[in-house]
Amino acid sequence: MGDYDAAEQGVVLRVFRGMLSDVTADGGRKRKSGTKPPWWRDDSHEAAIFSHLNRWKHGESVDPDSGMHPLVHLAWRALAIAYQETCGKVDPGRPSFTCNHVDRVCLGVEC
Repeated sequence: MGDYDAAEQGVVLRVFRGMLSDVTADGGRKRKSGTKPPWWRDDSHEAAIFSHLNRWKHGESVDPDSGMHPLVHLAWRALAIAYQETCGKVDPGRPSFTCNHVDRVCLGVEC
């Protein structure tokens, strides 16, 4: 199995953050065009999870809009649901935002 290196956790987070960033940018383009509600209020995350899973199960390995793997989109949607269920459907960018499980210091900056 190899030796454990605690630095691996940072590597994993950097890789995943980059992947999620690309998917987030794709969603941002759609949001800017007016075709999507804010992610924290969006009710379509669960259906989208199954859509991305279905695309992957049928051989798609690159999303036509983002160029990312459909399972990265699935992971993003799962995190969005986790946020909504943990913090509620509230805008984390508002000044009065509080949520015990979201580090406010990390919002808008690299942690």
